[in-house]
Amino acid sequence: MPVFRFLFLVAALSSGALQAADLRVAVVVQDAAQVSLQGDLVPSGTAGADLVAFTDELAREICRRIRSRCAVSYVTFGEILPGVEDGRFDLGFGNFLRAPKREKRVAFSAPIFRSASRLVGSPASARAFAGKLGQAVNLDNLRGARVAAMEGSQQQAFLNVIAAERELTVVATATTAGAFDTLGNGSADFALLPMRTGYALISHDKARRFGFVGPAVADHGLGDTVHIILPKQKEALRRSLNQAIAEIRADGTGHRIMRRHFPVSLD
Repeated sequence: MPVFRFLFLVAALSSGALQAADLRVAVVVQDAAQVSLQGDLVPSGTAGADLVAFTDELAREICRRIRSRCAVSYVTFGEILPGVEDGRFDLGFGNFLRAPKREKRVAFSAPIFRSASRLVGSPASARAFAGKLGQAVNLDNLRGARVAAMEGSQQQAFLNVIAAERELTVVATATTAGAFDTLGNGSADFALLPMRTGYALISHDKARRFGFVGPAVADHGLGDTVHIILPKQKEALRRSLNQAIAEIRADGTGHRIMRRHFPVSLD
Protein backbone atom coordinates (compact mmCIF):
# COMPACT_ATOMS: atom_id res chain seq x y z
CA MET A 1 0.00 0.00 0.00
CA PRO A 2 2.74 2.55 0.86
CA VAL A 3 4.45 1.74 -2.47
CA PHE A 4 1.16 2.21 -4.32
CA ARG A 5 0.57 5.57 -2.62
CA PHE A 6 4.10 6.70 -3.47
CA LEU A 7 3.65 5.77 -7.14
CA PHE A 8 0.29 7.56 -7.20
CA LEU A 9 1.85 10.74 -5.86
CA VAL A 10 4.68 10.59 -8.38
CA ALA A 11 2.19 10.11 -11.21
CA ALA A 12 0.04 12.96 -9.96
CA LEU A 13 3.00 15.30 -9.75
CA SER A 14 4.23 14.40 -13.22
CA SER A 15 0.76 14.96 -14.68
CA GLY A 16 0.46 18.40 -13.09
CA ALA A 17 -2.41 17.41 -10.79
CA LEU A 18 -0.59 18.69 -7.70
CA GLN A 19 0.75 21.98 -8.95
CA ALA A 20 -0.98 24.14 -6.35
CA ALA A 21 1.34 26.22 -4.21
CA ASP A 22 0.84 28.46 -1.21
CA LEU A 23 1.44 32.13 -2.01
CA ARG A 24 1.29 35.11 0.31
CA VAL A 25 -0.48 37.95 -1.46
CA ALA A 26 -0.65 41.61 -0.45
CA VAL A 27 -3.68 43.64 -1.56
CA VAL A 28 -3.53 47.40 -1.09
CA VAL A 29 -6.17 49.09 1.05
CA GLN A 30 -7.55 52.57 0.46
CA ASP A 31 -8.68 53.22 4.04
CA ALA A 32 -6.96 52.36 7.33
CA ALA A 33 -10.19 50.66 8.46
CA GLN A 34 -9.61 48.00 5.79
CA VAL A 35 -6.23 46.83 7.13
CA SER A 36 -7.81 44.38 9.58
CA LEU A 37 -10.16 42.83 7.03
CA GLN A 38 -10.75 39.11 7.41
CA GLY A 39 -11.99 36.79 4.67
CA ASP A 40 -13.56 38.00 1.46
CA LEU A 41 -15.79 40.78 2.80
CA VAL A 42 -14.80 44.37 1.98
CA PRO A 43 -17.11 46.69 3.98
CA SER A 44 -18.95 48.82 1.43
CA GLY A 45 -19.11 51.74 3.85
CA THR A 46 -15.35 52.29 3.84
CA ALA A 47 -13.75 54.74 1.43
CA GLY A 48 -12.47 53.17 -1.78
CA ALA A 49 -14.16 49.84 -1.01
CA ASP A 50 -14.97 49.25 -4.67
CA LEU A 51 -11.31 49.69 -5.60
CA VAL A 52 -10.23 47.23 -2.89
CA ALA A 53 -12.89 44.78 -4.07
CA PHE A 54 -11.65 45.11 -7.66
CA THR A 55 -8.02 44.52 -6.66
CA ASP A 56 -9.01 41.60 -4.42
CA GLU A 57 -11.09 39.94 -7.15
CA LEU A 58 -8.29 40.39 -9.69
CA ALA A 59 -5.76 38.89 -7.27
CA ARG A 60 -7.94 35.85 -6.58
CA GLU A 61 -8.62 35.30 -10.29
CA ILE A 62 -4.91 35.34 -11.03
CA CYS A 63 -4.26 32.93 -8.16
CA ARG A 64 -6.88 30.61 -9.66
CA ARG A 65 -5.26 30.83 -13.10
CA ILE A 66 -1.82 29.93 -11.79
CA ARG A 67 -3.38 27.14 -9.68
CA SER A 68 -2.13 28.53 -6.39
CA ARG A 69 -3.63 28.74 -2.93
CA CYS A 70 -3.25 32.37 -1.94
CA ALA A 71 -3.37 33.78 1.57
CA VAL A 72 -4.42 37.41 1.16
CA SER A 73 -3.30 40.20 3.49
CA TYR A 74 -4.82 43.68 3.28
CA VAL A 75 -2.09 46.24 3.89
CA THR A 76 -1.19 49.87 3.24
CA PHE A 77 0.63 50.76 0.04
CA GLY A 78 3.88 51.58 1.85
CA GLU A 79 4.10 48.06 3.27
CA ILE A 80 3.82 46.18 -0.01
CA LEU A 81 7.11 46.82 -1.80
CA PRO A 82 9.32 46.28 1.28
CA GLY A 83 7.27 43.18 2.10
CA VAL A 84 7.78 41.73 -1.38
CA GLU A 85 11.46 42.65 -1.35
CA ASP A 86 12.17 40.91 1.96
CA GLY A 87 10.07 37.83 1.12
CA ARG A 88 7.07 38.40 3.39
CA PHE A 89 4.83 38.54 0.31
CA ASP A 90 5.08 36.60 -2.95
CA LEU A 91 2.81 38.93 -4.94
CA GLY A 92 1.99 42.58 -4.37
CA PHE A 93 -1.23 44.02 -5.79
CA GLY A 94 -0.77 47.74 -5.25
CA ASN A 95 -1.26 49.04 -8.81
CA PHE A 96 2.44 49.76 -9.17
CA LEU A 97 3.89 52.01 -11.85
CA ARG A 98 7.38 51.05 -12.97
CA ALA A 99 10.17 53.28 -11.71
CA PRO A 100 13.97 52.76 -11.81
CA LYS A 101 14.31 52.77 -8.02
CA ARG A 102 11.56 50.18 -7.69
CA GLU A 103 13.00 47.96 -10.42
CA LYS A 104 16.22 47.66 -8.43
CA ARG A 105 14.27 46.12 -5.57
CA VAL A 106 11.51 43.94 -7.06
CA ALA A 107 10.38 42.33 -10.32
CA PHE A 108 7.36 43.50 -12.30
CA SER A 109 4.68 41.49 -14.07
CA ALA A 110 3.35 42.22 -17.53
CA PRO A 111 0.98 45.23 -17.57
CA ILE A 112 -2.51 44.75 -16.12
CA PHE A 113 -3.93 48.15 -17.11
CA ARG A 114 -2.90 51.78 -17.58
CA SER A 115 -3.04 54.62 -15.09
CA ALA A 116 -2.67 58.38 -14.87
CA SER A 117 -2.72 60.88 -12.00
CA ARG A 118 -5.01 63.80 -11.32
CA LEU A 119 -5.49 66.55 -8.77
CA VAL A 120 -8.56 66.33 -6.54
CA GLY A 121 -9.97 69.28 -4.64
CA SER A 122 -13.04 71.28 -3.75
CA PRO A 123 -14.58 73.79 -6.17
CA ALA A 124 -13.78 76.51 -3.61
CA SER A 125 -10.07 75.61 -3.56
CA ALA A 126 -9.97 75.41 -7.34
CA ARG A 127 -11.55 78.88 -7.61
CA ALA A 128 -9.30 80.40 -4.95
CA PHE A 129 -6.09 79.18 -6.57
CA ALA A 130 -7.33 80.06 -10.05
CA GLY A 131 -7.74 83.62 -8.76
CA LYS A 132 -4.18 83.65 -7.42
CA LEU A 133 -2.74 82.10 -10.59
CA GLY A 134 -4.86 84.07 -13.03
CA GLN A 135 -5.83 80.86 -14.82
CA ALA A 136 -7.54 77.53 -14.22
CA VAL A 137 -5.59 75.26 -11.89
CA ASN A 138 -3.65 72.30 -13.23
CA LEU A 139 -0.66 70.32 -12.04
CA ASP A 140 1.75 72.25 -14.25
CA ASN A 141 0.90 75.69 -12.86
CA LEU A 142 0.03 74.91 -9.24
CA ARG A 143 2.06 76.96 -6.74
CA GLY A 144 1.94 77.76 -3.05
CA ALA A 145 -0.46 74.96 -2.17
CA ARG A 146 -0.60 72.10 0.31
CA VAL A 147 -0.88 68.88 -1.66
CA ALA A 148 -1.56 65.45 -0.15
CA ALA A 149 -0.25 62.20 -1.61
CA MET A 150 0.13 58.63 -0.42
CA GLU A 151 3.42 57.73 1.25
CA GLY A 152 5.75 55.86 -1.12
CA SER A 153 3.71 56.65 -4.23
CA GLN A 154 4.97 58.10 -7.50
CA GLN A 155 2.70 61.06 -6.81
CA GLN A 156 4.55 61.81 -3.59
CA ALA A 157 7.92 61.34 -5.29
CA PHE A 158 6.99 63.83 -8.02
CA LEU A 159 5.71 66.39 -5.52
CA ASN A 160 8.88 66.10 -3.44
CA VAL A 161 10.97 66.94 -6.52
CA ILE A 162 9.01 70.09 -7.41
CA ALA A 163 8.04 71.23 -3.90
CA ALA A 164 10.80 73.79 -3.31
CA GLU A 165 10.54 75.42 -6.73
CA ARG A 166 6.73 75.60 -6.61
CA GLU A 167 6.49 76.48 -2.90
CA LEU A 168 4.38 73.40 -2.26
CA THR A 169 3.87 71.68 1.07
CA VAL A 170 3.66 67.91 0.60
CA VAL A 171 1.31 66.18 3.03
CA ALA A 172 2.13 62.44 3.13
CA THR A 173 -0.56 59.97 4.23
CA ALA A 174 -0.59 56.21 4.79
CA THR A 175 -3.60 55.61 2.52
CA THR A 176 -5.34 57.30 -0.38
CA ALA A 177 -8.43 57.78 1.79
CA GLY A 178 -6.15 59.55 4.25
CA ALA A 179 -5.04 61.88 1.47
CA PHE A 180 -8.68 62.49 0.62
CA ASP A 181 -9.47 63.17 4.29
CA THR A 182 -6.93 66.00 4.39
CA LEU A 183 -9.18 67.90 1.99
CA GLY A 184 -12.13 67.57 4.34
CA ASN A 185 -10.27 68.60 7.49
CA GLY A 186 -8.52 71.52 5.82
CA SER A 187 -4.94 70.27 6.19
CA ALA A 188 -4.43 70.18 2.40
CA ASP A 189 -5.74 72.20 -0.53
CA PHE A 190 -5.49 69.42 -3.09
CA ALA A 191 -4.63 65.72 -3.29
CA LEU A 192 -2.66 64.14 -6.13
CA LEU A 193 -4.00 60.63 -6.68
CA PRO A 194 -4.12 57.87 -9.29
CA MET A 195 -7.15 58.63 -11.43
CA ARG A 196 -8.95 55.35 -10.69
CA THR A 197 -8.45 55.89 -6.96
CA GLY A 198 -9.63 59.48 -7.18
CA TYR A 199 -12.79 58.37 -8.96
CA ALA A 200 -13.52 55.74 -6.29
CA LEU A 201 -13.10 58.24 -3.45
CA ILE A 202 -15.06 61.03 -5.14
CA SER A 203 -17.91 58.58 -5.84
CA HIS A 204 -17.95 57.46 -2.20
CA ASP A 205 -18.30 61.04 -0.93
CA LYS A 206 -22.08 61.39 -0.70
CA ALA A 207 -21.82 65.13 -0.02
CA ARG A 208 -20.08 65.59 -3.38
CA ARG A 209 -17.65 68.04 -1.83
CA PHE A 210 -14.74 67.28 -4.14
CA GLY A 211 -13.97 66.64 -7.77
CA PHE A 212 -11.12 66.40 -10.24
CA VAL A 213 -9.14 69.59 -10.83
CA GLY A 214 -7.33 69.97 -14.14
CA PRO A 215 -6.56 67.25 -16.68
CA ALA A 216 -5.08 63.81 -16.06
CA VAL A 217 -1.28 63.65 -16.21
CA ALA A 218 0.75 60.65 -17.36
CA ASP A 219 4.23 62.14 -17.77
CA HIS A 220 6.77 62.86 -14.99
CA GLY A 221 6.38 59.21 -13.89
CA LEU A 222 2.75 59.85 -12.91
CA GLY A 223 1.19 57.43 -15.36
CA ASP A 224 1.85 54.47 -17.62
CA THR A 225 1.22 50.76 -17.36
CA VAL A 226 0.36 49.30 -13.94
CA HIS A 227 1.89 46.04 -12.69
CA ILE A 228 1.91 43.39 -9.99
CA ILE A 229 5.22 43.13 -8.14
CA LEU A 230 7.04 40.00 -6.96
CA PRO A 231 10.50 39.02 -5.64
CA LYS A 232 13.25 39.39 -8.24
CA GLN A 233 14.47 35.82 -7.82
CA LYS A 234 11.08 34.17 -8.57
CA GLU A 235 11.36 33.95 -12.34
CA ALA A 236 9.15 30.86 -12.69
CA LEU A 237 6.39 32.63 -10.78
CA ARG A 238 6.76 35.69 -13.00
CA ARG A 239 6.32 33.55 -16.12
CA SER A 240 3.18 31.91 -14.71
CA LEU A 241 1.87 35.31 -13.65
CA ASN A 242 2.41 36.80 -17.09
CA GLN A 243 0.65 33.86 -18.73
CA ALA A 244 -2.35 34.36 -16.44
CA ILE A 245 -2.44 38.08 -17.24
CA ALA A 246 -2.34 37.32 -20.97
CA GLU A 247 -5.23 34.88 -20.55
CA ILE A 248 -7.51 37.26 -18.64
CA ARG A 249 -6.83 40.00 -21.16
CA ALA A 250 -7.49 37.70 -24.11
CA ASP A 251 -10.74 36.19 -22.82
CA GLY A 252 -12.11 39.46 -21.43
CA THR A 253 -12.11 38.42 -17.77
CA GLY A 254 -10.04 41.41 -16.70
CA HIS A 255 -12.39 43.80 -18.47
CA ARG A 256 -15.43 42.15 -16.87
CA ILE A 257 -13.91 42.41 -13.40
CA MET A 258 -13.18 46.08 -14.02
CA ARG A 259 -16.72 46.79 -15.22
CA ARG A 260 -18.23 45.14 -12.15
CA HIS A 261 -16.60 47.76 -9.96
CA PHE A 262 -16.20 50.77 -12.27
CA PRO A 263 -19.02 51.68 -14.68
CA VAL A 264 -16.85 54.06 -16.71
CA SER A 265 -13.50 53.63 -18.46
CA LEU A 266 -10.69 55.16 -16.43
CA ASP A 267 -7.70 54.14 -18.56
